[in-house]
Amino acid sequence: MAHALSLAALHGPGPWPRDGFPLPDEEPRKAGEFVFPSVVYDGVSTHHFGTGSQPVAELTDRILRHLDDPACLLQVFAEVQAVRVADDLVGELRSRSVPREKLRTAARFVVENATRREVAKLGIVLLGVSGDERDRELLQLLGTLDEFALFAVVALMNTQPDRQRAVFELAQRLDGWGRIHAVERLQGCVDPDIKAWLLRTGFRNGVMNEYLAHLAATTGGLYEALLEHDVDDTLLAGAAGILQALANGGPAADMHDYDDAVPAMHRFAELVAVAEPHLELLDAALTLEKLVYDDDFDWPDGEPARLRARYTALLAQPRWRDVVLRELVPRGEDPEPRSYTFATALSCAGRLGVDALPHALARLHIDRRNAYIWQWAIHHADANTVEQVVALAEELLPLDELASGPAESLGLGRGYEADRALEIIVGKLRDHPGIGQNLLSIALRGRIARGRRAALGTIDSWPPQARPPAARDWITAAAACEPDAELREKMLAFLAT
Repeated sequence: MAHALSLAALHGPGPWPRDGFPLPDEEPRKAGEFVFPSVVYDGVSTHHFGTGSQPVAELTDRILRHLDDPACLLQVFAEVQAVRVADDLVGELRSRSVPREKLRTAARFVVENATRREVAKLGIVLLGVSGDERDRELLQLLGTLDEFALFAVVALMNTQPDRQRAVFELAQRLDGWGRIHAVERLQGCVDPDIKAWLLRTGFRNGVMNEYLAHLAATTGGLYEALLEHDVDDTLLAGAAGILQALANGGPAADMHDYDDAVPAMHRFAELVAVAEPHLELLDAALTLEKLVYDDDFDWPDGEPARLRARYTALLAQPRWRDVVLRELVPRGEDPEPRSYTFATALSCAGRLGVDALPHALARLHIDRRNAYIWQWAIHHADANTVEQVVALAEELLPLDELASGPAESLGLGRGYEADRALEIIVGKLRDHPGIGQNLLSIALRGRIARGRRAALGTIDSWPPQARPPAARDWITAAAACEPDAELREKMLAFLAT
């Protein structure tokens, strides 16, 4: 709790930097070690795998025995993973005769004194069973930490008389998994303020907008809002994000599940055709154009022909090329546009047929570890330009660092951007036999197995006459120290043939 209070004092009500991480109980990590974050585990478990049914009778007995001495609960909860027992624990407590106020007092003690995240989560679970409107401020404070948001949201829903409003207040303080957990509890809400927020901002989150796009479109009333006479810029931008996420598909309901999909796409195109052009509208329109040309949709009569004609005409407007080039060319007041904006502009350029390779190569001089730009450049290079990309990679990537020897690291997280860039480049070189031999030798000595695997696959795919003369020596040396048994077998199989 002290951590949350200090963040609130420093940064206000939230969202907080990095969603409140790291928490005080964060374990130190070895260099290059990737640890699956517990907040992600909680989110993925509840959305995709389920937490299963857990025996909690003994745990409940221990809780009830220690209500008069709640300090003992700090130790009782120390080895319990909250997300695995929370639902069953709530059911078990509700099935018993529990002194509510005594449980509330114990719950607040645990929440206020816990030094481990799982202990604090279980304190919030208890507060969700026993608390009331007096606990609103505490639950919203702790819930602003992304790690605790799921548990705080459920507790608010269980304890507050205006439960959706209470969750809405918390949702605005969140950005990551916590935003997803909170907004999902707003499904079916009729509050006009909440509906307007869902369409403009509420669906956006730091995980995937696809988790919340369908809920925002349906609960927020997207199509009806777009039919209004005055559609403001923030609503149109929100519609772009929602429709694009629905078109992308993903882990939640998507465009196929949206009853107003076709009329909403028509209305969006109609509005964008006369709106001030900007990158977000273009990105969404290009995504929707791909959907109406490629998707196996249950189209109504006359569709998708009408949608295809509408989006083809919309995207043929010359102003969109100007939008892309404006974001790709450095300007005096903004010589280094944000990486996300530049990457979006590159993506749009490729789909519009704008030659942006020179801009991508120029950008790499100031953003040399950006794996997406390297990926875009190598994928859009042809036989005449691929050597430019390879030469630039040899100049800009930290080759000595990348060739520092094989390890079993997954190469995820910060510090491995250049490794991922090298993996992408050498993987794509299979389409360019004989090119980039030095990068292949570097990748075979690389830190991450995916990069070594990509280099081996490229050499194996090349015709024998295009392979580097020293390729067998490289692979022999790599196999001798390869820690991944499966990859080592593939290296030996290559040598055997």
